[in-house]
Amino acid sequence: MSINLLEDVAPASNELGAVADLAQKMHDLENEIVDLEKQVKAKKQALTQIAEQDLPDLMQELNIRDFTLTNGAKVEVKEVVSGSIPSNSAIDRCKDDMDKAGMQLRQEQCFDYLREQGAGALIKSNVEVQFGREEDDQCNQFVKELQDRKMFYKRNIGVHPASLNSYIREQLEAGKNIPHDLFKLYEGRRANIRR
Repeated sequence: MSINLLEDVAPASNELGAVADLAQKMHDLENEIVDLEKQVKAKKQALTQIAEQDLPDLMQELNIRDFTLTNGAKVEVKEVVSGSIPSNSAIDRCKDDMDKAGMQLRQEQCFDYLREQGAGALIKSNVEVQFGREEDDQCNQFVKELQDRKMFYKRNIGVHPASLNSYIREQLEAGKNIPHDLFKLYEGRRANIRR
């Protein structure tokens, strides 16, 4: 049996070359994406510096509350108050057990604080039920039972960030003390552009 190198080997090497080319393109694209994500992160940090520090400071120094750009966009500085409560999804994503336990504790303390202050209505609770593989019959039966009772479940507990920030702002304006460390409060100024 004789082997013709041009006919028998060349096509295989061309196919291997195509595989190598695609793998190299994939590798290059992954590297480009990593670089672009780093650039986006740096741009966001620069934007935050300008929006929360540089522009508000300069406008305050010049005693300017707002102004309009030549393109018609209005720039104004507003007081910003925000806080946070660890969400269930953030707690679930946490890989370190100590950090996870700390986040769970802080979440419980935030909820306890809100309830003690009469703001428990901000806390929304949902229930989600998951079934494993080959538990379709039990799942279907459970779903039918819920439908018969006109109940829909997906368990999740949390406070919407906008609701929390509104509550915090109202409390601070009323002269009440909010635990800064517990809610990781941020108070500052931010320049906004309205187009």
